[in-house]
Amino acid sequence: MNRKTALIAIAGTFAALGILAALVGPSCGNVKSVERIARATDLYSKGDIDDAFNAVESEFASGFKGCTLDELRYDDEVESKFLDEMLAHEQKGKGDLIVVLSEFTTDWRAADEGFSPNDRYEDWQWILTRPSQDAPWKVVDWGY
Repeated sequence: MNRKTALIAIAGTFAALGILAALVGPSCGNVKSVERIARATDLYSKGDIDDAFNAVESEFASGFKGCTLDELRYDDEVESKFLDEMLAHEQKGKGDLIVVLSEFTTDWRAADEGFSPNDRYEDWQWILTRPSQDAPWKVVDWGY
């Protein structure tokens, strides 16, 4: 095999690997361009809310293959509608509970996660708890 043929074979191999990597893509959720929408409330400071957002992004990034997280929102008026959820997690008087809403899009790989491919999910809820203000937020549930 001459040098030119060897270089073409090597270039072809790298091109094939590049195409394969592009098709497979990352095996976790994409959180690179998340828009965060929140303001401090009587219940939670901006720092508390940012910590909750960080926990959601971490959970999303560790799974949610084929999904891109577009937006995270906290609104205390929306949260007040989730009193039943708070009672279900027995958090009343035992710590904090926060509800974060999100929007994300999916690609063809999201079918492996149980989502509709090439779709947009809006008002997806994330339920987070913490036993005290000093403790980190923990995602305990998500969905509609």
